[in-house]
Amino acid sequence: MGTVVQIVILTLGLASLQHLSVSCTPLHTKLNAEDDLLNAEDESRAQLEEYRLNDDVWPTHYDIEIKPYFEPEPEKVAFTFDASTTITVTALKDNVKQIKLHKARLNITDWRVMRKSNSMLVGKVSDAYNEETHIWTLNLNETLLKNVEYYIVFNYVGLMEEDMGGFYRSYFKVNGKQVWLGSTQFEQTEARRAFPCFDEPRYKTTFALKLNYRHDEYQVYSNTPILNSVPIRNNRTLATFGITPKMSTYLLAFIVAPYELSTNDVIGVLARPEALNQTAYSVQEGLKLLKALGDWVDYPFNNVTEISRMYMAAVPDFAAGAMENWGLITYRESSLLYVQEDATSMQQQRIASIISHELAHQWFGNLVTCEWWDVTWLNEGFATYFEYFGTALVEPLWELDSQFVVEKLQTAMQTDGSLSTHPMTHTVYTQAQAAAMFDAISYNKGGVVLRMLEHYLTNDVFKTAVREYVKDRQFETARPENLFAVLDKHNANASAFMKPWTTQPGFPLVTVTSNENGVLLTQKRFIANGTDAEEKLLWPLPITFATKEGEFENTKPIIIASETYNITLSNVSDAPYFILNNQQVGYYRVNYDEVLWQKIGAALRSRGFGGIHVLNRAQIVDDLFNLARADLLGYGKVLDLLSYLKQETEYAPWLAAVNGLVTLAPRIHPEDDKLFTVGGAICEGQYLMDIFSSVYDYVQFQAPTQYDRRVHTYLRKVVLDWTCRYGHDGCSKSAVSAFERFHTIPTVKVHPDLRQVVYCEGVRKGSSKQFDFILNIFLTTNVATEQLLALQGMSCATEEEIVHKFMDLISSTNVRSQDKATALAMLLNNQHALAPATSYLVQNSARWAEAHGDYRFVATALGGILVRVNDVAIRTTIEEFAETNKDVLGHESYELIVTGLIQFENNQNFTMNHRDEIRGFLNEKAGSGAPMTVIYNVVLALMTLAENLALAVLVTCACAYVSTASPLDPDRYFLVEAEPRAQPEDYRLNDD
Repeated sequence: MGTVVQIVILTLGLASLQHLSVSCTPLHTKLNAEDDLLNAEDESRAQLEEYRLNDDVWPTHYDIEIKPYFEPEPEKVAFTFDASTTITVTALKDNVKQIKLHKARLNITDWRVMRKSNSMLVGKVSDAYNEETHIWTLNLNETLLKNVEYYIVFNYVGLMEEDMGGFYRSYFKVNGKQVWLGSTQFEQTEARRAFPCFDEPRYKTTFALKLNYRHDEYQVYSNTPILNSVPIRNNRTLATFGITPKMSTYLLAFIVAPYELSTNDVIGVLARPEALNQTAYSVQEGLKLLKALGDWVDYPFNNVTEISRMYMAAVPDFAAGAMENWGLITYRESSLLYVQEDATSMQQQRIASIISHELAHQWFGNLVTCEWWDVTWLNEGFATYFEYFGTALVEPLWELDSQFVVEKLQTAMQTDGSLSTHPMTHTVYTQAQAAAMFDAISYNKGGVVLRMLEHYLTNDVFKTAVREYVKDRQFETARPENLFAVLDKHNANASAFMKPWTTQPGFPLVTVTSNENGVLLTQKRFIANGTDAEEKLLWPLPITFATKEGEFENTKPIIIASETYNITLSNVSDAPYFILNNQQVGYYRVNYDEVLWQKIGAALRSRGFGGIHVLNRAQIVDDLFNLARADLLGYGKVLDLLSYLKQETEYAPWLAAVNGLVTLAPRIHPEDDKLFTVGGAICEGQYLMDIFSSVYDYVQFQAPTQYDRRVHTYLRKVVLDWTCRYGHDGCSKSAVSAFERFHTIPTVKVHPDLRQVVYCEGVRKGSSKQFDFILNIFLTTNVATEQLLALQGMSCATEEEIVHKFMDLISSTNVRSQDKATALAMLLNNQHALAPATSYLVQNSARWAEAHGDYRFVATALGGILVRVNDVAIRTTIEEFAETNKDVLGHESYELIVTGLIQFENNQNFTMNHRDEIRGFLNEKAGSGAPMTVIYNVVLALMTLAENLALAVLVTCACAYVSTASPLDPDRYFLVEAEPRAQPEDYRLNDD
């Protein structure tokens, strides 16, 4: 399954606000009944082992027929479906008189068991259903014969709900009228809502599907092509699809919708008719990716003869980013449909990379399937790897290999640095536990460990081994041991290297200490909050290092498994630096002693960064922020080292930097905000504006050209977002001017790569008039990517009335269920909206709960505010609300708020514990740092200009020069390398 919408959290400390009054609408107790039931200590809850099916019988084939109703018909209710399912099973053991399988939310009208060979009925005694485990037990009065096939036949009625699970309903509008459709989402445990089944991935078998539908209104699609369609009465047709390959239940898919198809006979994109003109890119890109991935694996997708074409469908309501159903992949519209004039370069990349992720699953997940969700990484780790390195096969200019480091490796560490993290291979039983495995560990860390393995084995050996693994396990399930066994054939030590990274939680911190003979490496587990783990863990460390520019290209490591290890270097004291973990291939953080940090700092501040590879610069930036957060380095030293960013012009280090600033900014004491964030003239010395000033001049507020590197466009977006947000005068004026031009002449659109910043700044600096202008775009556009840009723009509102209007919008049906959490996350990125958002939630909690499903969503929103805010008045408002409404919120919702309150106090303690050091550094830089920075930048620019253009320039006032100089081509006077962008975690709380 693909990733959900990326959320970048950009925050700033709040100034003191007046205490907000607690004025609440009546709370709807009916919304939290299920919440209480799930969280009460209930002795009747099942034992963990009872959530798994036994091996008494094994399914070998399903015959399924579904007849949906989108409108009431005689004796039929709208949004229900009649269905029948026949499962062919075989008893694998003696004396089997029970059959256990899954069902959920199905009204079974009849069931029976018969012998396949002669249709003789097997007597039944009773049946029993466990609501908690979803396991349905069929009790028989005679024993099934071992290794003999039987039919289990069911007739039933199901529900097409709007929760985007099982066989659910969605809609789009044509001329203001709702047009209904039905689609499926069965991963991880939702197939049981459409048909009784053995709903675990290990039960791989074939499926034959029939759909009974109204042919005057709908078309039907499934994993395989239609074999035949037979008209029947009442304007209905019965479509029979080809038998699927042997596969798991979660991969079956079907759609009943008035869709149209755009195809090149191999790849087809299904979409509502009004969006068919947005499908060409995905058809073309999908075809290139499908061939490239098939060539890489050495297994063309249509070697599986049942899958003769690959359909990709854009579904208006879809909870995940995409789903890899074999032969019928489903997507959010924003993850598949593309219009060049209404999508950013990053949105285009996301569409391509999500397609690559899902197509990779055709081999890693569909052909070879994880045996159980405890090893989800066997599916999602490979798919994440190919999300980047597969896309890079067809888009080599996007520099995806370098983007991977910040987006996947560094963000995996954010999750994996917590004490509450879990190993990649992790025991699970319940539905909730299975769903929780679809996280940054299975996805990001899984892909990161595979990249690390690739560099250990070499690319050729890695590819050869993976190809063998796929062929060895085709049409079967897999455990890590199956992969390890193949790897060991090609490198006897491969599994010994790989296994600890998959079975141990977390990752190591390697501390480097210089000595007379070289350097000493010491490893221990890294914990983000600075505590120590109870269990002492060691990893086989892949060690590479560089002491000069040319050595960063070596990524073939030696493996060190001991706690300490000495690297002998005769000239270490003469080396300009010692940097561990070339191109951050290894999954570990690095800290250095004082001498080595000084050398690294000097190199970073020298011309060309001392030849330090751009990915190692990104690594150093990320490590510095996190070492300070864990109290392993002082913030004064860290911020001083990070001042090198004044000369940085590459995307990867800057993305690592803003990810670190996201965490630090809300923890700055409110009285120190002006020193840290507030913009103004370049020479005034505010830290953020100081370090961003040169890179702003480099990227300029301008649309990208056809000659720009893709990552340069991404860098501009990051820089403009931060500089406009924190008061850069030039950025703000340019954005507001662009907004007003568009407002005056709406037919002349803002370039998509500037649009988010322009929309945001226009709303931030405007009034309800500007907000309503963007709201109208959101409500009227036919393009999902443009809807997201408009939603992001509206989330930048700062006035209470407008913030409340935005939250009313989120609570309405105009924002689809799939987008409500995204819209809230966007709003919580806006520090100035946190106080208005708090007042809205405490005054309109019932409305928010009704719109989102229950009070857990109220609690999640308030918890998200608490982890971002440092204003005690807001904390008090939320605390009083929680206590006043404790009974109606329910246990889980109340505890979510309590967790947020604890995090607030932790953040307050962090702020006070580090305030003196941070303030001291900021005061020192405010007094002397900024002017020197400007002078350095000018001198660097002049030196490079002189080399390239042989110009002689006289400068008398550095500050005046920087503020008045005419724009020059940035590539003329800055050194350029190459890099990326991240996908930070959502707004749920952690335990730091």
